[in-house]
Amino acid sequence: MQNPHGSVVVNGIDDKELVRILEIKTKHEKSLIFNPQQLQTVIGAGNKPVEPQHYNNATFAWKDEEGLEAVFQIVSMLLKKEHQQEEVVA
Repeated sequence: MQNPHGSVVVNGIDDKELVRILEIKTKHEKSLIFNPQQLQTVIGAGNKPVEPQHYNNATFAWKDEEGLEAVFQIVSMLLKKEHQQEEVVA
């Protein structure tokens, strides 16, 4: 694969996940583009933020294999959490 590039948007990120995402971003600073200032707070009933805090519009962009690996790490982490929640419900 030569110069893989692209982007993905993820919604429903909580504070703990955001901290982990920022750690991954720091390790891949030159390859992964993520601007946490673009996050939008999820609004619940009565126009109040959802508790615990969640965010939408997390846009991750990559411009090479290292950045793609960083996005893979982030998505894997989010999917693993989702799978664990499904097991608890079942």
